[in-house]
Amino acid sequence: MAAHERWIFDADVHIHENYQDLAPYFEMPWRRALEGSPAERSGRNAGGERFLDAPGYSPLTPYDPILNELPESEPHKVTSPEVLRADLDARGVAAGLIFTGRLLHAAVSNDYLYAAALGRAYNRYLAERWVDPTKGIYAAIMAANQVPEEAAQEIETYAKTEGFAAVYLPNAGTYPHWGDRSYRPIFAAAQNADLPVVLHGAVTIYTVFPYQLHHMPTALAKQTLSQSFAAQANLVHMLTSGILAEFPRLRVVIADSGISWLPHVMGRLDHFYPYLREEVPHLEAPPSEYIRQQIYVTTHPLDAPGGSKLLAALLETIGIEHIVFGSDWPHFDATTVEAVDEIPLTEAAKRDVLGENARRIFRLE
Repeated sequence: MAAHERWIFDADVHIHENYQDLAPYFEMPWRRALEGSPAERSGRNAGGERFLDAPGYSPLTPYDPILNELPESEPHKVTSPEVLRADLDARGVAAGLIFTGRLLHAAVSNDYLYAAALGRAYNRYLAERWVDPTKGIYAAIMAANQVPEEAAQEIETYAKTEGFAAVYLPNAGTYPHWGDRSYRPIFAAAQNADLPVVLHGAVTIYTVFPYQLHHMPTALAKQTLSQSFAAQANLVHMLTSGILAEFPRLRVVIADSGISWLPHVMGRLDHFYPYLREEVPHLEAPPSEYIRQQIYVTTHPLDAPGGSKLLAALLETIGIEHIVFGSDWPHFDATTVEAVDEIPLTEAAKRDVLGENARRIFRLE
């Protein structure tokens, strides 16, 4: 297949919601937080977006203002399906899986009722305003970690809606981590629906390991550690607690966390497994075998040092069939199709990474 004939799928695209978008989908009394004019709101809810005020990426966050010139004067915002479709076309992408741009920190809320209402509102919003497979727009059902039983019901409801291709698990400050047994209803519902779960993180400061980033005074330190450390913590927890073994058909995609950390984790797990296997009787094979069967990672960022040859070796170590193109568009450091093309892989491998793996993992028509 020639390069220009590839079918390209972007498994990590962010939309930009605002309070006007979400307000109609909230029930009372929570809708009041998003309705009314700014003058009618208290300072705590100024603008109606206090809970939604973080754009979901750094260093463009309120607590880490960028110090150098911005890549562009105003960060691009994907505010409608029409804007998204134009973006995909301009980038040569046939279809994409959308994630929230402003609710990446939803896991840190301890207001269970509000978190549940937010999940319901967001899923309805996606179903009615965004999801459209005929335009190449797919979405992930948001599963509120604070209410596992209700999150499972949301999965059961929207799994039947064409265009919902995954389940979004907020991974920024989740407590407890996703390996906790309380989340079994979510994983059971995802497996029963044959939908992969996507752990998507973001830079945040929180009291849960590994997000105690208040020790780090620079945005560079926080960006370096946040997503990759969170990915490692949650994957290791899910594996050692028995979630992967209990749900063998569950597919887990880890997005926006890089790739270079995964071989390291696989090696560490396998190294200590023979000495500690009695505490994990549910693992009937070395841990890396479960990872090779059930874990997938997206290409953002392509973080291997040492050039394209080492990057190609890392991808092949993980397994080409476990790599999915995900750009993190429209954020300032989004990975491009051209960056994947520069990796010294066979054309067949590039075709798999850029689209065919996603077609299989997300069960796309």
